[in-house]
Amino acid sequence: MREVEHRRHARRDPGGIHLNAEGLATARRVAPTLGRFDRVLSSPVPRALETVEALGLSVDAVLPELALVPDDVQRVLETFPPRSYSDYVQLARRRRVVAEYARQQAEIMRRELMGLPEAGRLLIVSHGGVIELGAAAARGHDVLGYGETAGYLEGVRLLLDRGEWVQAEVLRVTP
Repeated sequence: MREVEHRRHARRDPGGIHLNAEGLATARRVAPTLGRFDRVLSSPVPRALETVEALGLSVDAVLPELALVPDDVQRVLETFPPRSYSDYVQLARRRRVVAEYARQQAEIMRRELMGLPEAGRLLIVSHGGVIELGAAAARGHDVLGYGETAGYLEGVRLLLDRGEWVQAEVLRVTP
């Protein structure tokens, strides 16, 4: 079984592109709880790259596909602002453009995990929306009850067994 932790970047100031002091401190506090990873991926956006660094890790690859959601998907999200994982699942079920993007995110995770050894662990650091939609496509029925969307450094852990998503759980950060 292979595992991915897909987490949102750490805190930044509103409109800022870099982590703020609180974000750096929280990442440093969370770092010892993560364990080791066989591969670390990041969005190319500075706050995601800085989060990986603040966690004391090195980025193995930067994937542009992990950056913010495309404009057509963003328009749907602005029209129907999701406040929970369940909202993302429902949008993916109702809007083809959202469902296709969600499937692409789940496929990125699957592809990257399949390149790891059995029992391999992958960390992905990206953004709100990207995380929830990937989880919705991978294990929608599991994430329906996950509550609010991913906060800073929060996200999901997904398990892949023989190419199939078999389990999901929400990852929260306590203050």
